[in-house]
Amino acid sequence: MMQHVRRGIARILPAAPEISIPISDAVQTGVRSITVLTLRFGSALALGVVVAAVVRPESFPVQLLCAVSVATFADRSGLTYLRIRRTC
Repeated sequence: MMQHVRRGIARILPAAPEISIPISDAVQTGVRSITVLTLRFGSALALGVVVAAVVRPESFPVQLLCAVSVATFADRSGLTYLRIRRTC
C-alpha cells in the first residue's frame, strides 16, 4: 500500500536535476559540539532579590521573599542559546 502512495507522489513531483546536491550528502555531516545555555528569568529575579536582601536586609520583609521565591519556582520562561558546530 505504501509503495503505491510513493509511486503516485513520484509521478506528480518533477525529477531532480542532475546538477543538484544530493540530500543524503547534506544531511550526513558530523556534529563536532553542541552548546546549550539557558537563563531562566525566575532565577535571575531570585538572584537579584537575594543579593539585595543580603546588602540591605532591613528593606525586604520575609513575606516579600516568600512571594518572590514561589513566583520564581512557578515561572519557567527563559532565554535559551543553542550552538551546533558541524564538521565539514
